[in-house]
Amino acid sequence: MTGDLTGGNGLDSPGARELVRRGIHGSAYTSALGTRLRHFAAGRVEIELDLRPDLTQHHGQAHGAVLGYLADTVSAWAAASVAGDVVTTEYKINFLSAARGETLWARGEVLRAGRRQVVVRADVYASQSGQDTLVATALATVAPVGREP
Repeated sequence: MTGDLTGGNGLDSPGARELVRRGIHGSAYTSALGTRLRHFAAGRVEIELDLRPDLTQHHGQAHGAVLGYLADTVSAWAAASVAGDVVTTEYKINFLSAARGETLWARGEVLRAGRRQVVVRADVYASQSGQDTLVATALATVAPVGREP
């Protein structure tokens, strides 16, 4: 986890600790990418990772698959914060700008949570020299598959 654990970012909550346990420590892929939880609240989650050279494409910007990963993951985590264990059933992503910088971060926000599906909006940003640029936005449908949070 990252950030001040005593601050208002929700990282010290039981829900955040469970999300890190299942989402980061339980996924070799997520762990290998270096994904960090940066904010947690019911229905709203933020994650981040360092933009390393091995995550870029031939133009030197983040590969679209990395942006898709961030949108998918933050959507699932935001949905999980209100619906328990979930899987993504679909998402649509729009790439808005070249993703260059030191870090990439994404915010997922639940738009509607029902018994059978949770609809989430995800925005992905690139941060360079303290400046955030919106580089992608996505809409995801996530299905609850297990226990409540």
